[in-house]
Amino acid sequence: MPGDHHCAVSALTHVGLVRSSNEDMCAVPGWTSGPGRERWSGGLSADGGWALVADGMGGHAAGEVASALIVEALAPLMSGLEDRRDVTAALDEANARLHAATAADPVLAGMGTTIAGLVLRGEEALAFNIGDSRIYRWTPAGLAQISIDHALGGGVLTQCLGGTARPMPLDPFVGRCRWEPQGRFLLCSDGLTNMVPDTAIARLLASRSEGAADALVEAALDAGGVDNATVVVIDPPH
Repeated sequence: MPGDHHCAVSALTHVGLVRSSNEDMCAVPGWTSGPGRERWSGGLSADGGWALVADGMGGHAAGEVASALIVEALAPLMSGLEDRRDVTAALDEANARLHAATAADPVLAGMGTTIAGLVLRGEEALAFNIGDSRIYRWTPAGLAQISIDHALGGGVLTQCLGGTARPMPLDPFVGRCRWEPQGRFLLCSDGLTNMVPDTAIARLLASRSEGAADALVEAALDAGGVDNATVVVIDPPH
């Protein structure tokens, strides 16, 4: 597929209705979310374009620091990721930076973050995650979760970046998936998936050719908005 093809992308993060701060972060080439930068829409290169969603955790502002630091560390590496070895090396490097920041500032002790990432490679995509931020592929045949939740019941994570006294060995999910006819990709934090069932997510992705990101976040808010909610919707190359 020629490199000048682009995918339409919409990204949106929302603090929700309960939390006082937004510990989620999302990013695409040239843009990272933050206060006053809650939404982005535009085109991504179908060959080398990428998106990230991170859901930070930790007391005070530590969760925001963790998600921002990991996104900042991974962003320059994303377009070069080709396989599991690349992804694992990039995550290990980012995790080491997170632990170094924690060691330098005791206030940040215990901070951690999930990560979900997608790199577009022409007719397919490289997907990876640590934690319970998810990646889905929607087609007219239905919604399929591509990522794997590293979590127990009650939202207890079995893997995250940071979150421990010493760096733990990471075992990320890494997979390749092809574009399907009329398919879309969705990256999101658990502020969406804990509030909105997959059936409703599928219905919104099916019915909204435009405005799907807004509709998904609105559904999370309508359901109570107890957590930060972040979504990135990626449409096929054209």
